[in-house]
Amino acid sequence: MHGRSSFADDEPMAEMNFIPLIDIALTLVIILMVTTAFIQHPGFSLKLPEAKTREGAPETKKDLTVGVAADGTFYLDGQRQTPGALQARLREAAAHNKQRRVLVKGDRSVMYAQVMEVMDMVRQAGLTRVVLPTDPKRNAAAPQAPPAPNNGGAGVPAGALPASDALPGRVPSPPAPPLLGAGGAAR
Repeated sequence: MHGRSSFADDEPMAEMNFIPLIDIALTLVIILMVTTAFIQHPGFSLKLPEAKTREGAPETKKDLTVGVAADGTFYLDGQRQTPGALQARLREAAAHNKQRRVLVKGDRSVMYAQVMEVMDMVRQAGLTRVVLPTDPKRNAAAPQAPPAPNNGGAGVPAGALPASDALPGRVPSPPAPPLLGAGGAAR
């Protein structure tokens, strides 16, 4: 035996090195983060109209989602549908639960008539709880209030009254004196 060790030769070593374990865990986390960035959900892409107010409760898995894409194609829960198949699936859903909520999502570039066609299909199926979701409106530039009229609160818009010099019986005011610069010279 070489020098005296604190452990006997027949006892197992009770120390564990955590550095390799942490390295593996962090590597797995990085792989997970990178791969989730490239996962595409099946379905379609919509640019919903924007509004300051939102309608209804947030979307749940129980809701039926009917979408009208920019090219006019119909989707039900992310799957492309023909108008006839969409009508049949809506009737089937209504047979199970007439109180099921339907979210009708139309791309902002879709014509109003196409969204109304979907609304008509939903009503014909017997579903009555319909929500038209929107995206929150971005505050690019807050609308500014018009400037308050500076007319002493007389209730007449600014510029509606003639200048005081133009009123009959008034003597025009004298011109303002010239501005003097350094050394008393006029600018």
